[in-house]
Formats: sequence, structure tokens, C-alpha cells
Amino acid sequence: MAIPLRQLETWSHQGGTAISSSAYTSVTHALTKSSSPLVARKPKIFLQGSYANTTNTHGDSDIDVVVLYEDAFYKDLSRLPAEQQVLHERTFFAASYTWHDLHRETLAALRAHFGDAAVVPGSKAIKVKTGVGRMTADVLPAMQFRRYATFNSSQDLTAHWGVHFFDSNGNGIANYPKYHIDNGEKKNEQQRTGGQYKATVRLFKNFRTYMVEKGILVAGVAPSYFIEGALYNVPDHLFLGSFSDTVPAIINYLLTAPFTSLLSQNGVVPLIGESSTQWRKEDFTALVVAASKTWDNWGNA
Repeated sequence: MAIPLRQLETWSHQGGTAISSSAYTSVTHALTKSSSPLVARKPKIFLQGSYANTTNTHGDSDIDVVVLYEDAFYKDLSRLPAEQQVLHERTFFAASYTWHDLHRETLAALRAHFGDAAVVPGSKAIKVKTGVGRMTADVLPAMQFRRYATFNSSQDLTAHWGVHFFDSNGNGIANYPKYHIDNGEKKNEQQRTGGQYKATVRLFKNFRTYMVEKGILVAGVAPSYFIEGALYNVPDHLFLGSFSDTVPAIINYLLTAPFTSLLSQNGVVPLIGESSTQWRKEDFTALVVAASKTWDNWGNA
């Protein structure tokens, strides 16, 4: 027995945004007010994650805020020929202001505004209890990141542009949140998926939560970011039509899709892998197999 259409439609609904908007405003104010140590740095502050992508569900309880400093950058030169690597290093010099400086000043600004007890550094982001509807903000200080493809001069180059930060163990991490947001918007366009892509992402996120609550799927193996990445790889035409038709078609596609062909929604990083920004293939498989079995056995439990 298939999952009833009414349940699928309920799972597809977007969660509220009023509280998240107020929490984002309060964090932005803390970082940009005149007493903030960041005020002269003029970082770009923006949302990433489910609220930025409008894929938030009623179960999403925090917002993800990036504090991006673009006047210095980290880079990946590994795809450049040796002579271009040398030219790059002769063109640019190490910046005096580092990510660690940015992190320290971001932490100071948040603590000055919200209080020390409400601001706690996490493994990646700084956790902030905003006091707005009990919403927590994950604030990520980040520097510009460039993954070079060519370099002939400071005005003649090609690169993927992202963000770079360090986790609490000192590991450098690069990601591409703007690409992720832009690609999601494009895939959701009427002419591509009939505007159903984001609704389907929300549906699968709630489907995941249901399976975890029922003990069908282990908690933590299917983070929302990776679910969105998996669905990004599904051909556009499979999103067209009733959820009763599209959901099993999407599950069946993912059951047979080769791991090596799957990309993250940012379009740069392979979805499946062992790095901190990739999904372990065992966890990806666990979600898809559990979804298939739950669909087929709905009503029999």
C-alpha cells in the first residue's frame, strides 16, 4: 500500500518563517552595530541552509548564518599548471587578517550583544541563543575561497568561488553556499520541475523524520543538506505530476543511480564520499532503501 496523497502533501508544506526572520535580524544587528569589532570589516552576512533555500519544515529549529569576509581568501591551486601556481603566489601575498581573527571578532560581537551564556562555539559554527521564539542561530565565520581552474593574472582567472572555515579540530573546510542556493532556485523553476522541487525536498525531509521516529532509519544518517543534494540529481521530469507518482519514481531512480555520478547541489563537490562535506555511501543507501520499504509496506506495520 502506497503512502496516501494527503500525507505526502502535508509533508511537503513549508514551515513558518516569521521567527527565523526575526532571529536573523537580531544576529545581523549584533554583528553590524557601531560597537561591533566587525563594523569596519564590512562582512557579507547571509542565510544558508533550509531557511535560505525555503526548504524548511515545521521541525527545523535553527537558522544558519554565514559571516563572510571577502578582503582575504583561502585557495586551492591544485588544478593549475605549475607555472600558473607560481604566478599566483607572486601576485598575491598572505593576508594579515586571518579566519582566526574573524572568528575571534565574530565571537566577541555576539557575546557583547547576547551575553556570554547565550553564545557557545561549536564544532563548526558558533551557537547563539537569540531569545527570539527560542530559536538558535548557527553563525559561521568564513573567508572567501577560490578553487582555481585557470590563473593568468589577478584580472584574468577562472575559479569556483565559495567560503572557507576551520572546524574545532583545525581542519579546513570549503563549501559553496551561494551555488547551492542558486542551483536550488533554478531547479525549482516552473519550466523545469513545475515549481515542485522544493516542496519535494520538504516532503522527503519529513519522510526521513517519520522513519527515524518509527525506528525504521537510524537518526543522523540522513541530514537535510544531503537529502537536498540527492534530490538535486534526480531528472527534472520526475518531479512533474502528483506526489503519488513522483515520490516512488524518485526513490526508484535513486536506488539505481551510480554513486560517482551524484553531485552536491552546489554542483562542484561529489555528493558521496568520506570528507566532512560529503555523504557516506552507506548512509545514502540506508535512506533510499528505508524509503523504498516504507513506501511499499505503508499501512502494514
